[in-house]
Amino acid sequence: MSPILFNIMVDMLSILIKRAKNDGQIKGVIPHLLEDGLSILQYANDTIIFMDHDLEQAKNMKLLLSVFEQLFGLKINFHKSEIFCYGEAKQYEIEYAEMFGCERGSYPFRYLGIPMHHTKLRNADRGIIEERFKRKLST
Repeated sequence: MSPILFNIMVDMLSILIKRAKNDGQIKGVIPHLLEDGLSILQYANDTIIFMDHDLEQAKNMKLLLSVFEQLFGLKINFHKSEIFCYGEAKQYEIEYAEMFGCERGSYPFRYLGIPMHHTKLRNADRGIIEERFKRKLST
């Protein structure tokens, strides 16, 4: 499959998620910071989906991902995926993992070399990120 065609299909996932948000099937997180909230981040062939703790919305998301697979013939590898829960959702982590057929991840972890955690970044972590950006920008 050509990279252009792959990118178009991956962009379609964003469109499907946006439509599901508009229909009230799912909600984005941090709506106080971003209009309609944040639901999806994509970089190359990596996708991060953000959801509030709501088992019904999670079922809707799983259905949406299944529809995406059927429409575009792409297989989402849930066995290589991880789910990260915090707060109240942590009590339902096993249910979420079983629903999506993925492993349970644990904090902290790194994504694209950046430390991720469910709390604020520490100053030491922020320094690592700043140094990385400085190195990249200097070349």
